Amino acid sequence: MRLEVRHLELVVAIADCGSLRKAAARLHLTQPAVTTQLKRIEEHLGGALFLRSADGARLTPAGADFVQEARSMLTQLVTLERVTRRNAHSPNAPTRLAGIPAYHFGLLVSALKDNVTSRTIKETGTLTALLTTGEIDIAVLRRFPGTPLTLPPGVGHRLLTREPLFVGVPGSHPCAQEPEIPLAALAGDKWVMPEPDDSGMNAHFSRECAAAGFEQRIAHFSSEPHVALTLIREAGAVCPLYPVGGTPPGVARLPVAANPLVREVVLAWRTDAPVAGDVDHLCEQVAEGYLGLVGQSEVYARWWRDGGEAFALGPQPVSH
Repeated sequence: MRLEVRHLELVVAIADCGSLRKAAARLHLTQPAVTTQLKRIEEHLGGALFLRSADGARLTPAGADFVQEARSMLTQLVTLERVTRRNAHSPNAPTRLAGIPAYHFGLLVSALKDNVTSRTIKETGTLTALLTTGEIDIAVLRRFPGTPLTLPPGVGHRLLTREPLFVGVPGSHPCAQEPEIPLAALAGDKWVMPEPDDSGMNAHFSRECAAAGFEQRIAHFSSEPHVALTLIREAGAVCPLYPVGGTPPGVARLPVAANPLVREVVLAWRTDAPVAGDVDHLCEQVAEGYLGLVGQSEVYARWWRDGGEAFALGPQPVSH
């Protein structure tokens, strides 16, 4: 046999996980398959890489040397792929964009005009991985309090908007006609929440509700906005809503008093991508478009005029 990339990845996975069972789960293989492959690798190399016991797998001295070199080679392969993609990406090639399905995403596509390909992805980890490998040039991500956004070297980022999160309540709700609603006033309501993900949104809501003196009564999970709006109107539930967007009949979109619920929308880009030189212009275009959307929402525009502008835009330093 000859050593292949998959063999290096398998040995590194066992070293990282400390057991063949955990490594099999990480690699989406069966444990017998991992055991068989490791045996073939060790036979090919002429010695054991791990000492196996009931407690797991521990590297031998030879195994430690192997893993050190394997990590280096795997890193070099990632770099090789990234550099090749970058060199193959001519100045006239479209900018590759991915990001959360927020209004900022559509505004960024518009700012890039026709020279862009895009796809929406919600998972922060997936977007970060695509930036790391160079499969995309620029991304729109979200960040919630309590969940840090960790970006790889060679990726710059900028805060686009710090958005308040409003809530949607049925038109029959006692607070539906109020200009804003205290979070504690929702203590007795049933909630619709999106499926938990790695953004930290659900955890942020849970913490803020606890700080307001109650535990959320989550009755429904749905990441589809039209489903959530229907559940508000038809089932009397309440739900987080972003401040930009239409509100159907039977639903009231209300700011939460003191803005305890917040989302930061972040632009991230590879500093070696051609689009890096256009970031300032792109952010200006997105900000201008976003302000236009603010004016289309009576509730958001009123919140904005009452002092929300400083909260929402704030300082926007570029980071590298």
